[in-house]
Amino acid sequence: MRGFLRAIGPASWAVIAVCVLLILSLAWCAATAPVRERTKLDASAAAANAKAQATDLKARDLGADERLSDLKANTQLEKDLTHAVSTLPDARPSDRRVALGCQRLRNQGTRPADLPPVCRPKG
Repeated sequence: MRGFLRAIGPASWAVIAVCVLLILSLAWCAATAPVRERTKLDASAAAANAKAQATDLKARDLGADERLSDLKANTQLEKDLTHAVSTLPDARPSDRRVALGCQRLRNQGTRPADLPPVCRPKG
């Protein structure tokens, strides 16, 4: 074995050293590649999360604005309807309206004895 090592000249040692350095460099690149890849994935996930949060914030703001405008519109509609009904005279409901109300009570399962007197069968 010693004779073999003496037979290798300086140029061969240089080639061996370059090969060893090349093998070490390739091993280092292979070992650190997953870390670099994970860093890229983390950066892209962070960018996607930031974009999703910005979109979510816009949607929440838009929804809040729409709810506010709906609330205003509903309040105004309620006022208008209350005002329209308040101008009607307080009179006895029509026979059709009474008949409809009685039928609704019957459809709900109200017993004939529990119906108002106007809804009870005559006789």
